[in-house]
Amino acid sequence: LLPCEGKQTHKVAAMFSAIATSMESASKQMENAINRVTSDLIGSQDDTVVNCKLRIQEGFRRAYSAKQEYEKEGLVITEAGEGEWLEIQAGSVSSLTACTYGACDSESDSLDVMRKLEQDLLSGKKIRVSNDTMGGDPKPGTRKVLRIWYRPASDIITAATQEGKELQLPSHAAEGILSATYGSGDVQQDVMIVLQAALLSANGKPLTVTNDLLGGDPLPGSAKTLTVKYDPTRTRLAFKLQTARELATFGLIAPWLFKAQRSACGLSLDDYFHSLTNEDLSGGEKQASGKSGEIFWFTADKRYVLKTIPDAEVATLVKMLPEYTAYLNSNPDSMLTRYLGVYSLEDNGRTTQFVVMNNIFEGSPTLDVMYDLKGTTEDRWVDPEPGKCLKDNNFAESTVYCDDATAAAIHSAIISDTKFLEKQGIMDYSLMMALSYDPSFTPTCHRYSKLIGGIRGLEAKGVSDETVSECIIFIGMVDMLVTYGWKKVAAHNIKAITIGWKEEIDTVAPDRYAARFREHFGLKIRGKSEQVNVTMVSPADFETPMPAMGRSGGTAAFFKVTYKDGVSIPEAKQSKAYWIGKDLARAKDEVAFYEAAKGLQGAAGWELLKWMTPYMGVCRADCHVVQGKPPQLVDVMLLRNGRDGYTTCRMLDIKMGQVTAVAGWQGKSAVSAWLQANTVDALTNSSGQGFRLEGFDSPPEALMSYQDFLTHGDVASLAAGAKKVRRFCLQNLKASQFISFFLDLHGTSSSSYAKAKGKATSSAAPEPESGRLSQVETQELVLLSCIEELSHFLAACRKAPAPQQWIGSSVMLCFDSGSRPAREVLTRGSRAWGCARVHIFDWGRSELNTAAMHARLEDDKKAERQKYWGYYCGAVAMLLYDCCNLYVRRFWHAKESLALTVWDKDKDFMPDTFVGLCTVPLAETGEEQTLVDWKGGSVKSGMLRTTQSSLAITVKPRQLDADSRLRDCWTVKVHGASNLPCKDALSPNDSFAEVAAFPEEAAAVLGSLDDADAQHHIRVGAHVTTLAEDRAVPVWEEEFEIATLEEGARMPFYKALSTALGIEGSGFSPTALEAQVEQLFPCHPSKAPCSSEAARLQVQFVGACLPGLELPKTLSSMSLVDA
Repeated sequence: LLPCEGKQTHKVAAMFSAIATSMESASKQMENAINRVTSDLIGSQDDTVVNCKLRIQEGFRRAYSAKQEYEKEGLVITEAGEGEWLEIQAGSVSSLTACTYGACDSESDSLDVMRKLEQDLLSGKKIRVSNDTMGGDPKPGTRKVLRIWYRPASDIITAATQEGKELQLPSHAAEGILSATYGSGDVQQDVMIVLQAALLSANGKPLTVTNDLLGGDPLPGSAKTLTVKYDPTRTRLAFKLQTARELATFGLIAPWLFKAQRSACGLSLDDYFHSLTNEDLSGGEKQASGKSGEIFWFTADKRYVLKTIPDAEVATLVKMLPEYTAYLNSNPDSMLTRYLGVYSLEDNGRTTQFVVMNNIFEGSPTLDVMYDLKGTTEDRWVDPEPGKCLKDNNFAESTVYCDDATAAAIHSAIISDTKFLEKQGIMDYSLMMALSYDPSFTPTCHRYSKLIGGIRGLEAKGVSDETVSECIIFIGMVDMLVTYGWKKVAAHNIKAITIGWKEEIDTVAPDRYAARFREHFGLKIRGKSEQVNVTMVSPADFETPMPAMGRSGGTAAFFKVTYKDGVSIPEAKQSKAYWIGKDLARAKDEVAFYEAAKGLQGAAGWELLKWMTPYMGVCRADCHVVQGKPPQLVDVMLLRNGRDGYTTCRMLDIKMGQVTAVAGWQGKSAVSAWLQANTVDALTNSSGQGFRLEGFDSPPEALMSYQDFLTHGDVASLAAGAKKVRRFCLQNLKASQFISFFLDLHGTSSSSYAKAKGKATSSAAPEPESGRLSQVETQELVLLSCIEELSHFLAACRKAPAPQQWIGSSVMLCFDSGSRPAREVLTRGSRAWGCARVHIFDWGRSELNTAAMHARLEDDKKAERQKYWGYYCGAVAMLLYDCCNLYVRRFWHAKESLALTVWDKDKDFMPDTFVGLCTVPLAETGEEQTLVDWKGGSVKSGMLRTTQSSLAITVKPRQLDADSRLRDCWTVKVHGASNLPCKDALSPNDSFAEVAAFPEEAAAVLGSLDDADAQHHIRVGAHVTTLAEDRAVPVWEEEFEIATLEEGARMPFYKALSTALGIEGSGFSPTALEAQVEQLFPCHPSKAPCSSEAARLQVQFVGACLPGLELPKTLSSMSLVDA
């Protein structure tokens, strides 16, 4: 939290280390103290089992007898032992019925002290219980007990005690408090829970009103008063029990409230106390996996659990009891534990308080596994042992399924229950879950709720069918009495600093705890219709062992999948190599997504899944995993082989969304997400256009030459290796750049780069094969195919039933760059060209959010889905915009001129340095062109800048076949440059050239280039040569093709654009769309939009494509010239 550098960092780290060490030491001391208290309280283990539980059960018997008297005759009993004080507050007694003094376990040897004490008791005087006060010793040698029977008054009593004075409340008055405020005048602080906890801890001993007692000073410097309203009928009942040593005291806390609670649960007094007293209690031990050190007992019939709880939790329970009872009355299927009574046992000066609650596992058979689940991962693992209660991380691989109606009821109950607990300020509760794998058992005990007492279902572990087991699921919510007090706040702040995983630490505020709890169990408890059943594919149809397709660190991630000869392939469109195998160990997060998507494909609203990479299932087969080692049995996920059917597959992996990692989402840690957001996302095109190029298979020589250049020298070592530099180069490309490279099919065999790499040939470039498309025809149809598919995919995204959170998923564009399509594809028509494929893939950090799932989400989680879906769809629309913009630039208008620019590439990802340009009419020429600067001045070289720089080019017309979609085709060959001025201080230039054609005269183009926006404009979508590294006289000999779309061939583009914009039916008008094309995709350098106008056009396009969808706020700042 503090700004620190250098040595300060180590000091801060040392400070936190010391804090952690102190906390650990304090924790151990506390645990030892608890153990000592427990040992002192209940003695040895034998004493725990025998004496302690006998005292508790004797207390229940006395309580049962007293309750019967109260309920039958309206009498209250209060007791005090010899040597103690007894006081009944004045005005709280309607009439005294009896007063006796005698042995604890025998009423026959008692003195009637009614006449002696009546006046003092009614006046509220404190009475010291002794033989002298009582007027005799009815049973010498034993400790005696004073018992009072009375009928309580019904009037509410108000007691005011000034600061520094002794509290004016009777002993055991905590339960009767209706309100308690501390302060002066209008400044009052609610101290009800604090006062109740203090009274419960004091156990009848006098208290002094102080700021420390009441948790703070609401009005410093002023005299304050504690004002308490108290109901005398709500008194605490306490009874003396004879022990081998001294008298023990057994107390009933808030008995009148728990009577109402038990009544709401349909429990009679006789039935309740019968279970508690009929047979011995079992247990009396701390839970092995728990941290609290609390002790548990169980009734013999397994109906009730007794658990020790601290004073603060008693106060919390007493305060919330009326609302808790009302809530359960109105929510009979609540999964909350039913608290049925709170009691105290004071023995030898130590007091233990415990609660009786229903056993959520009542009626269960032998339980095979039990979990205490909080919906978080911080410190939630225990080493499995027989009978041990496990935790969240032990349950991480599991999901339970039950019928859809039951799952919906569970989710509804969890939502309602957690909202109630949130209102009470409670957190740190758990969902107890136990599973029995006995399929013959039939759950019948649903005493408290149809959800408590056993539900028939399934437990699924991992992703394979054999890990699905039938089971009986027992669930219920427990430990619901911890409030988010200052200790929990302090723990949260310390953990947030030292651990850093804020979303996963267990100590968070009640609202966040409740939301996380609901979200987590919404995923871990599901209806059977949501069950992921992995499609297992037999390996018998495939050649095995499957060869590896590349290795990383010596281990293969992908495997070649080939159908055997003679096997009947499922679909005619599939080839023998249609599938590729991905190691399931590297794709566990994806397979569930693919399986869920298979179940939704074809359903209304899920058309967008048509673009998902085809998935067949999981095949367990022998594979060559490690080079030089025998084959291993591997589960491989069968996915569409993007390279299938292609001579050379050129593929783009475009990662969508400006945010590609979210803390706490699908296992992503806060630290990892922060690092990715502030490095990869922030420093790449993700922050510029909302997506980035993550991979480029079979790139053109031009791009390879730039990457090779950037990985030479010191840059590679500084950037931790050539591979990372190449990747960073891709990640920083704008869409207009990488789409241009994607379409690049020109030859480079005579270039300086080819010579440097030993790839140069002296022969001329081969003529295109007869019956196949030319270079430019292929480029046009590939780009059009991508535009058509992206448009329809975007339209399908608009119809999604619920917003998706697809973090880090990708869009794939691919085509065959190794061979030209046959001309017969021109007869197929729109969306049937077959020249390119568009798929969506990579689901490791994604969720398939259905409408039902979305309805169960919290409002903040719904907003998150909406936000990230806006990021994703906005990125798709932005990508489509750049594809359309490039298409219009290259093919829409008849060309009149060429602009050829020469640049010097700089290392360390610095901007390119302009060298010079020439603008020429688009006409046949073979002349060498002089280079000029942006303003038309001559570019010269030499020490005195006297030698004219030039660029050698040849421009020729090219005849296209009669069936072509294009016309006015030209070839532009860039031979080389000479006499270039040196832009590098210590070496020759690293030069490359760009070629662009425009629908304006050459003079108009040149005249507009003194404007920076126009300078950028002519680079967008330009053809690019290879890089001639360290060449004073660069040689390229690279030829590009330029052509114009026939007006009659524009309709597929119009249709795609109308689909993207949602213009359908009678709204479709080519004339109107023509105007929109001219507006959205400006092509004339003389009319080049400024950067803000270019950004506005993008925003306008994206907004028109996605009306009503919340788009990224950063979209408005995106710009074509954003660097």
